[in-house]
Amino acid sequence: MLIVRSGTQGVSLGVRVVVFGADGAVFLVRHSYLDGWYFPGGGVDRGELLVEAAKRELCEEARIISLSEPQLLGIYLNDKRALPDYIACYVVKDWRWDSATGERLDGRSLDGEIIESGFFDLDELPDGISIATRARLKEIAEGADAAHYW
Repeated sequence: MLIVRSGTQGVSLGVRVVVFGADGAVFLVRHSYLDGWYFPGGGVDRGELLVEAAKRELCEEARIISLSEPQLLGIYLNDKRALPDYIACYVVKDWRWDSATGERLDGRSLDGEIIESGFFDLDELPDGISIATRARLKEIAEGADAAHYW
């Protein structure tokens, strides 16, 4: 994760990616180290563009390849931690599975970080979905302006 020093305080920079299926269902992941359901995403590497980090994290965590440029939903601040965390959230609608067959494999990441994943109808979201994930989905569904805080 990229940590930028600003004066005496550092900040972190991350990405999340909202992926929709053809039927409008949203793709969510469950991490091995964190409770709840989230959009795929993670830290930005030094020198990496935000959009490239979004595509990389999407492939690493969900085994999904974006076929078009991810669209920026917004940039948010999560200031509930000791180190302020800025999150760029992207939306991907045109994608494919990253496998030889073009199909989903088992819903887990190759490195064990993601222990479960799947598509969920917006009116049947799983228990434990994060507050920020739910808020972003509401912004998208209602066409509302993005909030400033994650």
